[in-house]
Formats: sequence, C-alpha cells, structure tokens
Amino acid sequence: MMMHLAINGMFWSQPTVGSGQYLRMLVHALPAVARNIRLTLLLPAYRAVTEPLPPDIRAVHVQTPFDGRSENLAKVWFEQIAVPFAAARLHADLLHVPYFAPLLVSSRPTVATILDIIPLLLPEYRSSAAVRLYMRMVARAARRATQIIAISQHSANDIVRHLGCRAARVTVTPLAAGAQFRPYDRACAEREVAARYGVTPPFVYYVGGLDARKNLAMLVHAFARMRRAGGPPATLVITGRASGTDLRMFPDMDTIIASANACAFVKRIDVPYSDAPLLYSAATVFAFPSRYEGFGLPPLEAMACGAPVVVADATSLPEVVGDAALRVPPDDLPGWTAALWRLLADDALRVDLSRRGRERATHFSPERLARETLAVYERALNS
Repeated sequence: MMMHLAINGMFWSQPTVGSGQYLRMLVHALPAVARNIRLTLLLPAYRAVTEPLPPDIRAVHVQTPFDGRSENLAKVWFEQIAVPFAAARLHADLLHVPYFAPLLVSSRPTVATILDIIPLLLPEYRSSAAVRLYMRMVARAARRATQIIAISQHSANDIVRHLGCRAARVTVTPLAAGAQFRPYDRACAEREVAARYGVTPPFVYYVGGLDARKNLAMLVHAFARMRRAGGPPATLVITGRASGTDLRMFPDMDTIIASANACAFVKRIDVPYSDAPLLYSAATVFAFPSRYEGFGLPPLEAMACGAPVVVADATSLPEVVGDAALRVPPDDLPGWTAALWRLLADDALRVDLSRRGRERATHFSPERLARETLAVYERALNS
C-alpha cells in the first residue's frame, strides 16, 4: 500500500547545520529502502532553495502571512499552521517534523524528531523571553506527537525525563556520516591542506559550533598546557563560526586563545563543508570536548575518514564512538592535556584508533537511519 509522507522542510536550505544534515540524509535515503512511499517536502516560501531537489521528491512551497515581514513569526506560523494545513490539503497519510517543532494540533498522525532539548537544559540557550515562550510551546506539543524519534539513547532519556513523553513512543534512530566521509590518502591530504590552508602536520583538529557547550576554552587551555610543558610541537586548528553575538552563548574565541597565551600554536581557519573529509583525513588527531550533544556527528565523520579521535566522555558521545576513541571527562583539564600529548606522541595508538574508528563508523549508515525511521512511520500509522 502506498504511503503519502509529508515532511517539514524548514532546514532544507541549511545543509551545514545539524537539522539540515539530518533532513537531507533522510530524504535522500528513504526512497531506496521504501518503494511504497510518496514523499512531499513542505518548504517555507520565504527561504530560497538554490539547488534542484532529488527527482523522486515533490516540493511544495508554503507561504505564511508574515513572509518578508517577520522571520520569527513566519517560522512559527509555518510550523504550527501552514505545514499541518498543507499536509491536510495534500491528503498526506503522515506528517514528519524532523526537528524540535512538534505540532500543537494536527488532523493526521505525526512523527517528530527531537535532535536534542539543549534549550530546555542549558539556561544560556533560552536567554530571551521569545525563546522561552517558544520552548514552552514545543515542549507541550511534543507530548501530543504520535511517535517521537531521538537520535541517541541519551537524548531519548532526556526527552522522557524532561518532556514527560511516554518511553514507548520514543524510538532511537542513530545518525550516520555521509558517503563523502571516507579516508583520503593521508600524504596527499596533508599536502592539499598545507597548500589551501597553511596548516602542516602534526595538528589537532576541531570542527563544529563555537557556542559555550562545545567547551573550546578547555581544549585551548589543555593544548596550551601540553605545549608549554614540552609536548609534541603540534598546532591546534579550529574551524567554525559563532552563529550569534551573545557572549554568554558564544564566548569570544580570540580572547580565549589570547588568555591561554596560545596564539603561537592555535590557528583558526574557515573550511567549506565540501572540504570536511579532506581536513579529517589530514588531521593527526580530532578532538571534540563538547559537554552536551544530541548525537555528535563530527566525531563519527572523523572516524569514517580515519582520524584518531578523542571526545568528551559525556551525554551521547560514548554511544557514538564506543571503544574506538579516547574518552575524557569534559572538564578534566589535566586529563585532556595528557590525552592530547599521548595521542600526538604515540604512533601505534593513532594507527589502532584509526582502524577501530573506521570499523566503528560502518555500524552507522543512511540506509539504517531510513529503515529504522520507516518502522516508526508504520507504528505511527497503526497507532
């Protein structure tokens, strides 16, 4: 029997953010594992889409009364009114909202993916009255979803504990690294990174957000301690941009680096998403000290590319890396200093972690994500 699935496509035009990566991976993978699905992507009319969609996906551009007037109001109207109305008008059997914006009211079964509930857990992420009001609304709406998808068991536990959702309605479907994340020839990758970015090995690499929970101040200070104590003469390379100006949420990285007296051996670069596999493949070590993640995709991408990885032993990250990476408590400064030194100095350990990381990454795939999501759709329709 053919299923007509409508998906909220709010983040389709933002392929480098987590919600956009998840949406695109799911939309591209579903047709290969679910021949009985007709998929319609509901796109906000106020956000431009500059590239063609997959040929087997129908796109419907949905307008709101606030397009061109207020993006915040347009977003809420799109999520809570325009999307469910469009799904009903198209006679969709099921509606999927693939980020934390579940519906207060829907005339048909709905699946909501909640990638994380960071704004509910960390006060700096809900500093404005508008954000607090929005979070109260979607937290209440989450309990009304037919089925909920989490991307890690840790996130699922948080959803049940803090949103009051029934555990039986929450399913974990882990993310995956895209097919482009594969090992490059290391020597070639190192030469290319040196030519394009002025970075030569050995170097410790970080890519991701620059917000406070990413814990980069600790990483910078640990690296500086290692270098000043006579550790390997490596560089710490940080890529990523702050997506806001509130210093409580986005500490100034240049000030952090200067305060650690680390300007001589910390380098910040801008890397387009298309070059991510190149940097992972050239990195001597990949470090990810985040205090909280809904999943933690960068360490998985790094492992898929063969980079030896060290992560914070916190929230969902142990689920992602298993025993294929070093794990250190996120705020253990001496522990991070020692782990960085050990990884940079021990060739055999890096080779072993690289091998184990590549093998670990094979346990996660877009096909697995699509198959497990399809099973959630079927439960929602049969509820």
